Amino acid sequence: MASPENNTGVPSADDPFGGYVGKRSDFPQPRALTPDSIRKVEDVRKTPAPYRNFEIKLEKVDVVYAEDEEVFRETAVRQLVRAGFSKANIHESDSGFGALEDLISMQFKGNLTMPLVVLLDIRMPGMDGRECALQIQELVKKRQLIREPFVICISSLHQQVIVQEGKGNFQVVLPKPFTAEHVNECVKFLTGWWTTGICRALPAWKTWSRDIVDLIIAGHEPISRMHAIVAFGQAGVSEEQIKEADDSDELQQLLDEAQEEVSQKPLAVLLMNGELLVGRRGGVKRLRDPFLIYTAEGHIANEEDFDAFLPFKFGRREVEWCLELLRLWWLTRGDGPADVDESDAESASEAGSNA
Repeated sequence: MASPENNTGVPSADDPFGGYVGKRSDFPQPRALTPDSIRKVEDVRKTPAPYRNFEIKLEKVDVVYAEDEEVFRETAVRQLVRAGFSKANIHESDSGFGALEDLISMQFKGNLTMPLVVLLDIRMPGMDGRECALQIQELVKKRQLIREPFVICISSLHQQVIVQEGKGNFQVVLPKPFTAEHVNECVKFLTGWWTTGICRALPAWKTWSRDIVDLIIAGHEPISRMHAIVAFGQAGVSEEQIKEADDSDELQQLLDEAQEEVSQKPLAVLLMNGELLVGRRGGVKRLRDPFLIYTAEGHIANEEDFDAFLPFKFGRREVEWCLELLRLWWLTRGDGPADVDESDAESASEAGSNA
C-alpha cells in the first residue's frame, strides 16, 4: 500500500511519514490487507499433492510470469519458447497480484505432475516482486500449496538483489533481458530442485515477531530516547531488547557487541534527530546487518543510507508502520534460518573479540 509523497516532512492521515515512505523505490511497501488470492488458498491444503514426474519435459512445465513492461515480457516469453517451454503454458500478468492469482489457479489445473515456475520482476505496481516472492514462500512455509513453485527473479536490479539482498526469496536471479544461456542454467537448477527437493535457505523462513527485535536508540536527549522507548514498547518491542546510546562511542560499542552474538533476531538502530550517525554497510560483511531508522526535522541528503524514516514527532501509529517495513526487510533479505550450536556461538564471540 504505497503512500503519497507529499515531501513536507509532516505526517498526515494518508501518509504518517510525511512523504518519506515511497522514496526508496527498491523497497517493498507494507500491505495492510491480505490479498484475496491468499485467502482463497485455504482450500488448497485439503487436496493431496500430485505425484512428481521426475522426467521434466519443458513443453509441459507451467510458468507464471509477472512483468509490468510489455516489451520485456514479450522478449522473455520468446526466449522461453525458444528454450522449449510452451507459450500455451505461460501465464502472464503485470503485477504481483496477478502472479498470485495465477499461482493459486495453477494449483488445480495445468500439468500437475510437472514443476511450476514463477518468474517475477522486482519493480511492479501494486505488489512488487519482493513482496510477491515473500507471500509465496510464506504459503510454502505454512504448507498451503500442493504445487510448490520454483521462484525466479528477472530484473535490471539483479546485481543489487544478488549482492545486497543475498538473492532474497528467489531460487535464481537473472538479468533483464536474459539470454538462452541463462535459461539453460535455470533449467539445471530447476531439475536439481525438482528431483531432490533441496534449495537454498530463504529469508521468508526466518522467525519474525516484534518482541524479538533488538533495538538500539541513539540520541543525546534522554527525554527523546524515553519517548521512543515508550512508542516502540506500545507497538510490541520488548523493553528488555532496547538499549540506549547517548554518544557515538557508546553507539559503536553497542553495534560491536551485537556483532559478537550469533543471532537469528533482527537488529534495528533508531538515530534520533540525526545527532548520531552510523556508518553504512559499505564493504564490511557483518554477522548482523542493522536496519537503520532515521528521525529528524526536515530532510537529509543521504536518504539511500537508511531503511526507514520516522517523522520528527512520532507515536505508536508511525512506529507500527515502521515495524512493518522492518518485517519486510527482515523476511526479504539474506538467508533463511540456520542452526546455531554452542561451538558456533563461541567461535563468533572469539572472532569478535580478536577483531
